[in-house]
Amino acid sequence: MVQRERQTAVLRFFGLELSVRRWAALIGWGAVALVIVATLSPIGARPHIAHLGPQIERFAAYLVAAAALAIAYPARKGVILLCIIAGAAGLELAQHFEASRHARALDALVKITGGLSGLVVVTLCERLWSKRVAPAATRRTS
Repeated sequence: MVQRERQTAVLRFFGLELSVRRWAALIGWGAVALVIVATLSPIGARPHIAHLGPQIERFAAYLVAAAALAIAYPARKGVILLCIIAGAAGLELAQHFEASRHARALDALVKITGGLSGLVVVTLCERLWSKRVAPAATRRTS
């Protein structure tokens, strides 16, 4: 039986060399941390992006977090989806403990939709990539 070497794409940033999955994990967990801080901080201290509405910010933050985590942990997409749903609902409920914040079902729905969109984008890209790479691999072996 012939073992194939697994090629891993490696990215270098400021002298730090990591695989794509490790970079994705760093970005994903960083996005999760940012989401938690932004959701639970007082409204005046909440980080925001100029010229974007809060709903777009919520959607984008969850999209980035879910997509990066799906790249980092491709076999765990179901767990990521459950964590996105539970995390969005739990963080919205936790806003009741901050006097300047308010929890709304619409905000949680926007967050869940963003997370689901991130997972869908990664899944579609994986499927398209595998269809594109598979014919090339069969041509090499023929």
